[in-house]
Amino acid sequence: MRVTRPLRVAFVSHHPHVRMGGQRSMALLIEHLDRLVVEPLAICPGPGELTDHLRALDCPVVHIPLHPIKPRTLRQVWASSRRIRALLQERAIDIVAPDAPRDALTCGLAKLGTTTKLVWFVRLTAPDRLDPVLARLADGVIGVSEAARRRFSGSARMAARSRTIADGADLRLFRPPEDRAGLRRALGLPEDRFLLLFVGQITRPKGILDIVDAMGLLQEAPPPGPRPALIIIGTPHPPTILDEIAARARERGAAGDVQVLTQREDVYRWMQCADALVSGSHQDTEGLSRVLFEAMACGTVPIATDIRGNREALTPDTGLLVPEQSPADLAHAVRFLIEHPDRRAVLSAGGVRRAREKFDINLHARAVETFCVELVASLRQ
Repeated sequence: MRVTRPLRVAFVSHHPHVRMGGQRSMALLIEHLDRLVVEPLAICPGPGELTDHLRALDCPVVHIPLHPIKPRTLRQVWASSRRIRALLQERAIDIVAPDAPRDALTCGLAKLGTTTKLVWFVRLTAPDRLDPVLARLADGVIGVSEAARRRFSGSARMAARSRTIADGADLRLFRPPEDRAGLRRALGLPEDRFLLLFVGQITRPKGILDIVDAMGLLQEAPPPGPRPALIIIGTPHPPTILDEIAARARERGAAGDVQVLTQREDVYRWMQCADALVSGSHQDTEGLSRVLFEAMACGTVPIATDIRGNREALTPDTGLLVPEQSPADLAHAVRFLIEHPDRRAVLSAGGVRRAREKFDINLHARAVETFCVELVASLRQ
């Protein structure tokens, strides 16, 4: 792509960490941008692992407080918008790119009266109360799934300025393992058990208790071979959810089969070890869950709830979709994969192909660059 100078894009994160999918996606995009096309800068609320990570990538970071939109915070929101506005003008920013509705409003106020354009990364399928206002403030929308983008399908103006661009995985890390048994030994995992993996925020809306209940059902009517095991990796919210998981596992007779680990940077190694990744998210808690295509890239078969976003990630040749909030259907899907290893191998190979064809971070970065360049050019005409 030929441009006269790189576009200056300020990416905005509401959180200072990289524990959530949105922050991981933003950091990975910044890492893989062509700096001859897009010159990135990041805005986040304060120091932390996100700042450290981005500065190591030679991306400047500016700390500006970002607030929820409530009557009692409006003064702080306005003050933050003034600081962002000054930054946009001082750095001659072409695009400001938030991914949360509250930050999109703050940035939308900041860019008024400037030449900066607002491109909002929409990461959830659920409508937000701010959508009508943001449809007027945003100059462009990138939906991480078609279902997320369709939040604005009723606006002719936004329909012409929106695009679906799925997130991507770093395929240098997320790839099939050369020696799965050896990797399991290195991580202290059993080599002979069917291993299920959950990765994400450990919350009720993510369906974690449904998954634990499914483990209990598998103990009541065990599939052939050793008992399956579940590894849960993520940040609990609230922390008391861990007590609920432990109690539920004990009640269901699966206490020895469920292990909870904290969030970790080498999650790709755990995906490479797993036979299946399980996602129990409830409707509108996702836009398109990145752990699904990361698992596919590793050759791990996803089992996910049949909700908007997930339907776009998985096909009948790459994974299994089950009704949400149905432990029995989750258990049935796990049993199917255990009892049909040939079909599991077909799904694994199909997932690897689909991840490489559709969910490569380099494809994502090029598509974002193209959208931003074309949008700015069209609005300047």
